[in-house]
Amino acid sequence: MIPYTGDYIEHIDGSINNFKYYTFTPRPLMHGDMYKMDDELSALLIEVHRNIGFLKGLFKYAPNREAFVELMLLKECTYSRMIDYDTLTFHEVLASRGSGKNDIASITNLKLAYKKAIDRTISAPVLSELCGIALYGDVVSKPIDIRDKQTFLLGVRTNLRSYNPTAPDAVLPALADISAYLYNDKDTDPLIKAALVHYQFEMIHSFERYNGIVGRIIVPTILCNIVGEARPLICLSEYLYHNKNEYFDLLQTTQYSGGYIRWIKFCVNAINETAKRSAQLLIQYEDIVAKDIKQLEDIQLLPKSVWRVYNYLKLFPVTSISHAATQLGSSFNSISNALHLLSSNGIVTQENDNMRNRIWKYTALASHLI
Repeated sequence: MIPYTGDYIEHIDGSINNFKYYTFTPRPLMHGDMYKMDDELSALLIEVHRNIGFLKGLFKYAPNREAFVELMLLKECTYSRMIDYDTLTFHEVLASRGSGKNDIASITNLKLAYKKAIDRTISAPVLSELCGIALYGDVVSKPIDIRDKQTFLLGVRTNLRSYNPTAPDAVLPALADISAYLYNDKDTDPLIKAALVHYQFEMIHSFERYNGIVGRIIVPTILCNIVGEARPLICLSEYLYHNKNEYFDLLQTTQYSGGYIRWIKFCVNAINETAKRSAQLLIQYEDIVAKDIKQLEDIQLLPKSVWRVYNYLKLFPVTSISHAATQLGSSFNSISNALHLLSSNGIVTQENDNMRNRIWKYTALASHLI
């Protein structure tokens, strides 16, 4: 007997020679009984909560946590787009952001959407708003409407080989079920909730674009109560990008097999690996900064401009002189002299030989983050 994972509904499109097709409405989360707890999942949940607690403790006392959060969020947004689109790499985004030479609006818009999602209630209007911000930024308030057509009839590309998302008239009730599950179910571990809601949202496919991206924004938002201020460091997309085949395969096969437990374990483990990786990167980031600050403090009569440039590099580890001068309100020559002094002390390196558009890199920091 095939497990019940949702309803397949037959449709006839009279505008395309009475074309018959089926849509899939996933089983409501409020029905419960989606999985059975086993020893492996129980042990994994304990480990994840422990690693999240460790990350929260590190983050609370990290001297440079604000700069680190901005860089990690930028990395999350870059990898989230890389999962679904051909786009710039993280190093290319850092270089573009630090030089102003390439358009990275798609990344900065997405970064804004992540920030706007903090402490928001997951509902259809909020998801429409977040999708609009991710696509267009916050300059114009433009929520994205729930789709009114069946996506495969629009020629939309998908990573799933067989894809028949929820019919448009069933999307709002399905999203309402997600909200009811999140805020009425008080017993389920938030890690499991995050896994099931991400799966459910991807199956519903609420919008014509950016469903994967919005679905990945949802996860850290659901976890805000257990992650607290370290929530921006639950950046799953790099892990999902490097395990993309398994990620998409489980999204597809869960629909047909009812193997929710496999999907839950994959997703919870992804959160676990992300928490461990973020803690490791934060420790390394602070170690690099502390070592380089000690080196600079040992230099007698160090100009104040060098400190200003160094602090700027903690947030913009790849930059051009002109961009740094604009950001810091300093002269080109002042920034140039500071970077050359930092270079002579092995802290930064020049990436290219273009005299007009030289790119400088805080070598240890940029390489460590990438």
